[in-house]
Amino acid sequence: GALGTRPGAAPANATALPTVGQWLVDLGPANPFKAASDGAMLPLIVFALALGFALPRITAERGAPVIRFFEGITDAMILLVRWILAVAPLGVFALAVPLALRAGGSAAGALLSYVVVSVVLTAGFAVIVLYPLASIGGGTSLARFTRACLPPQAVAFGSRSSLAALPAMIESARDRLGLPPAITGFFLPLSTATFRAGSAVQQTVAVVFAAYLFGVHLGAAQLATVALTVAFTTFSIPAIPGGSILVLAPVLVAARVPAEAIGVLLAVDTIPDMFRTTVNVTGHMAVGSVLGRARRET
Repeated sequence: GALGTRPGAAPANATALPTVGQWLVDLGPANPFKAASDGAMLPLIVFALALGFALPRITAERGAPVIRFFEGITDAMILLVRWILAVAPLGVFALAVPLALRAGGSAAGALLSYVVVSVVLTAGFAVIVLYPLASIGGGTSLARFTRACLPPQAVAFGSRSSLAALPAMIESARDRLGLPPAITGFFLPLSTATFRAGSAVQQTVAVVFAAYLFGVHLGAAQLATVALTVAFTTFSIPAIPGGSILVLAPVLVAARVPAEAIGVLLAVDTIPDMFRTTVNVTGHMAVGSVLGRARRET
């Protein structure tokens, strides 16, 4: 099987990965319906983003019914995802048993390494990038920013949901950082829905690990393709526990990694998801601090 392949060696039937230029050309679906039937998720995401930008710019009479239709579809799909997550442990168990039988203790060691590396890199991104960004760009002390982040971080860590932490974010940004209403009332909700720094870092780690596990070699050009794909898919991540793993398929497809890697990653995603969501919330607060300072100075 693929898991029996020597890590770092491409399988015999592996196909060449696309260049960055070809990847960019393939982003625009010539036929969105064909892309849907082929399971080409990333072109669908690009089409959905373009349609989302276009709909508010037509007359309300024509655009509102379409928007309401897609809002209904979104609500139904989120409910469906919650149902899937409820029974996911059964599927993960079914995937984990043959993996354990084939790979034995080496698979457990590899998964443990993935959890440790994922947590260290995700948390390191917050410490090295986000906290200095808030301090230098936002003009607030590290101690003040740290205290302001603690309540929403606690909610995010426990709930694994950025959306659940949004009220605590708004309260801390308003009362502890003194950010204006434009940031607390507009940017933070928008950022919670679209901007996930922790997820971008963790998804990249997940794809590199999955490629290693399945024996797919990733060169510099392919890593750049993965990074660009992650940048697009983070906009489509639902603000629910495990959302980053559930939308990992387009990134795996871009890297030519079997999609069943999602089941393997989902088996150990709880701890990385706690840190990932916490870093997402920290990113919202850090960027909000920078924008708040810019708004005060204008």
